[in-house]
Amino acid sequence: MPKNLSDQLLHDLGERIVHGELEPGHVLPKVETLSEMRGVSRTVVREALKGLSARRLVVSATRTGTIVQPPTEWLWWDPDIIAWASSADDPRLFLLQLSEVRLAMEPAAVRLAALNATEEDIAQMEHAYLNLEKAAEDNGSWAEADAEFHASILEGSHNQLMKSLVQTLHIGLLQSRHKTIEVLKQNPESRKASALYMHRDVLDAIRNRDPDAAYDRMRELLHSVVALIEEYGAQRHGS
Repeated sequence: MPKNLSDQLLHDLGERIVHGELEPGHVLPKVETLSEMRGVSRTVVREALKGLSARRLVVSATRTGTIVQPPTEWLWWDPDIIAWASSADDPRLFLLQLSEVRLAMEPAAVRLAALNATEEDIAQMEHAYLNLEKAAEDNGSWAEADAEFHASILEGSHNQLMKSLVQTLHIGLLQSRHKTIEVLKQNPESRKASALYMHRDVLDAIRNRDPDAAYDRMRELLHSVVALIEEYGAQRHGS
């Protein structure tokens, strides 16, 4: 949540840009105008604009003013941009792209976990899986429990760069999980049983120190996530 007035203005403008309400090429009002419109000081406006510029959402030109940049210029790994993209009315495209990133990274991470995880790491994965089983009846807890399970695998990979990257994506991944839950609610017993089965297969491959099987099981699991996101989007658009 925004902490102060400049953060609030940054959040509002950033969200409007990422959601497409302020399109590329749009020139933001001058500092003085924004200050009057929002009832805040010019210092607050300048700080907010600095935040947008740091995320490459806007660029300042001496004669033109502050101009909204196209998405190709945005600093997509910024947690705020990820959060704003995830909260759009229709985040399907972003969530599918996020899943593609997961497909590129998590199977590699689980392969490493099968090779590198200590007994303590595996015990933590088993604990996380049990929490996932317990959360099967509680949609509100499922997303957090699923995140905990995947985080425990990343810990077991002992690759700090992978772990750091996924932490950056945390908000987007949580939003993705909440969207897939909406699909899992339909015929929840069979769908969640299937999801649990795939998670257990991943865990079993790590326990068995089988990196190839772990890699394959994680890819199967993530492809099922992609299918849920696509189904979620199709239902929203009535197709």
